[in-house]
Amino acid sequence: MHVSLSVLESALRFVDDLADIDDPADLGRRALPGLARLIPADVLSYNEFGPEPGQVSYCAYPEDVVFSPEIMAAFEAHAQENPLIAHLQATGDGSPLMISDFLSLERFHRLGVYTEFYRHVPVEHQIAIGLPPTDGRVVGIALNRGRGDFTEDDRDLLAVLRAPLVRAMLRSRARHRARQALTGPPDSRIAELTDRELQMLELVALGHTNTAIARKLEVSPRTVAHHLDNVYRKLDVSGRAAAVYCAVTEGLVPPKPPDPANPSRSSDSRRPSTS
Repeated sequence: MHVSLSVLESALRFVDDLADIDDPADLGRRALPGLARLIPADVLSYNEFGPEPGQVSYCAYPEDVVFSPEIMAAFEAHAQENPLIAHLQATGDGSPLMISDFLSLERFHRLGVYTEFYRHVPVEHQIAIGLPPTDGRVVGIALNRGRGDFTEDDRDLLAVLRAPLVRAMLRSRARHRARQALTGPPDSRIAELTDRELQMLELVALGHTNTAIARKLEVSPRTVAHHLDNVYRKLDVSGRAAAVYCAVTEGLVPPKPPDPANPSRSSDSRRPSTS
């Protein structure tokens, strides 16, 4: 992926903008304008689905994009037809995916979610990422275009940008819970985790070994072990299994997605082939 200097500068500003988010409710409002500067799109949205069927909340960019109650009701009724939403809910895989990974444009046009909602926006092409779920709600960000599908460069850039988004969300949740706490519960200890420690903890939760984490982050295994020792101390746990359990149950990191071919085991998700 070729990245120009202007894109790199915008990406750095985007990451800086996310650094001081203290309330998870602010994430969508703060993130969408920065994403729009980096990946051209007509409409961007931050969405939360569930926990009950048909429950949808959102914020959109540009801010003058407002959907009527009637059109939102249509979206809520048909949202599960969107293959990106269905895939995220079924697998927990938050990596960037396009509707065109699953459906041809002709098949997309036959869906109720298109005829009742997307064609009015209009949305002909969509790419989306998933973020860690919260309180039983699936969380995602979608970028939409009326013309011209997203490219593999767009996908690669969005994959890079997802990492600071995930860390910003996890840190904001921890800070929010810690502020609400009246005594010294585990939340206050969780809030002490650094961005790097949260990143390590997420990779551990996904099943990566210390060696694999070291390769991914381009650090030494000893550095990984040092960070994880700090995590265990701050969470007051004895090892990685207990740390992962604590982090997943608190919503700090998403659970390892299941392997669709073998539900009894977990593995890295694979990008689906185009239909």
